[in-house]
Amino acid sequence: MTYIGIKPPEGIHNEALWIKHCTKINARAHDYIEGRMGIFDAARALWALARWTREELDPDLLVFRRINDDIGSLPIGKVRELWAPHALAREDVKIRAIENNWRDAALAAANRLKDRYAWSLDARAALRRAGGSIRVV
Repeated sequence: MTYIGIKPPEGIHNEALWIKHCTKINARAHDYIEGRMGIFDAARALWALARWTREELDPDLLVFRRINDDIGSLPIGKVRELWAPHALAREDVKIRAIENNWRDAALAAANRLKDRYAWSLDARAALRRAGGSIRVV
């Protein structure tokens, strides 16, 4: 199966792995849109996938990089267990401000990513049916 106009960026030699990462972009965008993943987890996951797919300049993925940049060293995730309650209360104000600041842009970017990477679901299914060898052009 061929996907016209969709091909891996320069330097990507494993098309199957590239397609897999593209399906993950689609999935993480869905997860965020549907509320299965918070904005910070989505930002971390999508920015990592941007690097894997060599799409670091994609404007929608850059939204998630900027969110990651804003998070900085704020207590997000398991690290919260290590923080004192009074410090968490102070940092939670900053965390909520970042969430509120980025919510609309992140949702819009996730919707565009979901749509733009929808092709990858068919490509991955075709890859599986073909036993791992399809040509993406």
